[in-house]
Amino acid sequence: VLHAVEQLSPAGIAVVVGEHEAKIRKALGDPANLDWARQPTPRGTADAVLAAKGTVRADVKDVLILQGDTPLVRAETLVKLVEARRRADADLALLSAVVDNPHGYGRIVRDADGEVAAIVEEADADERTRRIREINAGVYCAKAPDVFAWLEEVRPENAQREFYLTDLVRVLVGRDGIVVAVPADDADEALGVNDRVQLAAAEKRLQRRVIEEWQRQGVTIEQPETVRIELGVSLGMDCVVHAGTQLLGSTHIGEGCEIGPYAIVRDAWLDDEVKVLAFSVVEGPETEIASGVRIGPFARIRPGTHLAEDVRIGNFVEVKNSVIGRGTKANHLSYLGDAEIGEFCNIGAGTITCNYDGANKHKTIIEDDVFIGSDTKLVAPVRVGRGATIGAGSLITKDVKPGGLTLTERPDPRHFPDWRRPRKVKR
Repeated sequence: VLHAVEQLSPAGIAVVVGEHEAKIRKALGDPANLDWARQPTPRGTADAVLAAKGTVRADVKDVLILQGDTPLVRAETLVKLVEARRRADADLALLSAVVDNPHGYGRIVRDADGEVAAIVEEADADERTRRIREINAGVYCAKAPDVFAWLEEVRPENAQREFYLTDLVRVLVGRDGIVVAVPADDADEALGVNDRVQLAAAEKRLQRRVIEEWQRQGVTIEQPETVRIELGVSLGMDCVVHAGTQLLGSTHIGEGCEIGPYAIVRDAWLDDEVKVLAFSVVEGPETEIASGVRIGPFARIRPGTHLAEDVRIGNFVEVKNSVIGRGTKANHLSYLGDAEIGEFCNIGAGTITCNYDGANKHKTIIEDDVFIGSDTKLVAPVRVGRGATIGAGSLITKDVKPGGLTLTERPDPRHFPDWRRPRKVKR
């Protein structure tokens, strides 16, 4: 819903919250363009709109009112609704839809001239009214600031004893006001979500819409019924998205990329011609993957990672909060955390940057053109000089000089009974 509203570039957006305010704020974050209004007691939808009165600027002429549980509404439909109200100089324009099964929705009741006379909720409807197939989609455009004065006239004269926003129609009809109903081009836009069955159904429809739009823009999506692409994602031309892939959050995928099958990319930036192979996970924020990088299969890229051009991250390699230079390869079974790795390095299988001492994280620096042999442990903080080669199975606890070959022997096991783990310093 917010995604659709934001495309209109409104003067402001207010989110009305109640007892679940903390959960909603956590889910939405704290965007700069949102105002928060609180409805202390859930007394109905009209009362909820009144709670947001203080967030509306004095110069605003139109107030769009949407329910948070109508995820299929489109920005184009909202524009159509606003334009209809202005064109008719109506006091209120509401979105309607004609559906095969109107059960659970408020019905649009019209008078003998076909004008909107009332909205009657399911619980208050008689048998004749329940047979009406034109329903209220729960989306309105009202004339501001007058709408708030009209809402003060709404009374809880219904089975639920709540202040219904739908009763605003009765108030306006009683004042000889102008109310227009604008039919949605797609009845799916009126679908509400009241339980998890309806949520799944709405999500399925939304995903079909999103995927079809990307297909029209030149993205190949294999087995689209298995793919999830969220609204905040952007994709370049000629990308291929394989089966089972999930593209989430604010992810950007450049042109000519290949993702999946069964890969997950969340809140990350991928430049052109990147390959994220099967069962790999790329996580942001602050994760940037440059052109020509290949990740996976079965790799994990964690937040704060920057991979330069033509880097290779292979199977069962995990990279966290690290910068890896152009042309460097880590093809097998390694952990690279809090590391700064130069260009054209080779990281052998089983290499670990031991970055955590139990209390604090430390950095490993590997300069350009370094060869790290298999099964090497680099105990940070440590630096490996340019052009150095480290033999397989080495345990590196001190800085390594540039060039040459560095080997470490395996020491006999020793026990230090009085040693204590370091503790975190409280700040």
